[in-house]
Amino acid sequence: MKVVLIALEGIADRPQEALGGKTPLQSADVPHLDALAKGGACGQLYAVAPGVCPSADTALWHLLGYGALPYPGRAAFEAIGAGISLNDDDVVFLVSLASTRLEHGERYVQAAPAHLPADQVLDIVESLSNYKPEFLYARVHHLDGPFMALVLSGDASALVTDSDPLFYTLPIREIVQLEGSPDAARNTARELNRFTSWAHKVLFEHPVNRARDAEGMTVADHVIIKWPSVKPHIPTLEERWGFKGVSSGPGFFSRGLAIATGMEALDVKTHEAPDGLGPRLESVKEEMYAGRDFALVRSVVADEASHAGRPRRKAKTVEELDSALETVVGSLAADPDTLIVVTAAYTTPSGGSDEVLHSGESVPLVICGSNVRVDSVAAFDEVSCARGALGTLLGRDVMPLVLSLTDRARFGTSRTVPADSLFRPTS
Repeated sequence: MKVVLIALEGIADRPQEALGGKTPLQSADVPHLDALAKGGACGQLYAVAPGVCPSADTALWHLLGYGALPYPGRAAFEAIGAGISLNDDDVVFLVSLASTRLEHGERYVQAAPAHLPADQVLDIVESLSNYKPEFLYARVHHLDGPFMALVLSGDASALVTDSDPLFYTLPIREIVQLEGSPDAARNTARELNRFTSWAHKVLFEHPVNRARDAEGMTVADHVIIKWPSVKPHIPTLEERWGFKGVSSGPGFFSRGLAIATGMEALDVKTHEAPDGLGPRLESVKEEMYAGRDFALVRSVVADEASHAGRPRRKAKTVEELDSALETVVGSLAADPDTLIVVTAAYTTPSGGSDEVLHSGESVPLVICGSNVRVDSVAAFDEVSCARGALGTLLGRDVMPLVLSLTDRARFGTSRTVPADSLFRPTS
């Protein structure tokens, strides 16, 4: 039996006054998601744990059943997805250009990432690539738009803080080592702060910024750094769960996660809009019939709509996502050899608060397939699904449950292969 895991990331929300106290998902017309709820088993899911506000990457890390392993960090997946080779002693950081302001001696973010045309970004990245480190070895790689990967080596450490404050109400802080970390972390923090100070001077004098300032435009005058990461050394999806996977999702992170877990990363030509979900599903469907038996399909447009702070617009986005599910989900749901798993992965409030990005409430989950006990839930939303037969699950529970529902789970104390795996061999 094949598996399609569809992550409609951030589709879950909180009650919104603009929607009469309903969530965007409750207020939206979603006949195809509701049909899945009616034909499957539902539950509420915490990707990590109740109250924990997961980022997209950590939510997926747990959903794919890697939560018990040390998390290498998102920047490493971004770098791998961009084709950057990492060595075992490398520590990689995401660097983004930012527009900032000074208030009472503190520096605050005005816009991050900074909004610049592609040619201007390339000019700036070329200049920042000339950085000469003092304490460690360093190299700068352009990723996409105003984002770069800064790779440090030579006894570097990932045990340091971010300089990205995330919220515009908080000042940008110097990077420091984490409590109890070794001397390598202190030297890494010193190198990162040195790079930040040097980059600020380069940006202040850069011809791109001088020209923008002369025209009264915002300038990219600072860099912010986050997501210290190491090269991932993890089992593939096939080694861990017995599935030959394929993945389709936006950005370098999706591609890097697929590569690191041994899944085929599909480069689907689609714009990141709700109707781009359809081509992604079509592409993985073709791969499934060609021999793959697990597919991860990501959509992040509901999350992005939430961050715009417009609940009504998010509800419309949810409806558009639902429409994009019509053809492919209908055909897959009718296939007795396919298990469909749909979840929001994490909750993204759309109320426009400056104090929250994601939140720690549960998200809806539905599983459809020939082995699934169909419950009485008739709507796919945060409250209705919580009443379903699956009950309350953590992200780490999803893959073992998938093994059981696809008849791949190892029986009890059976030991037919040397590895202590939860799945039984199929050959």
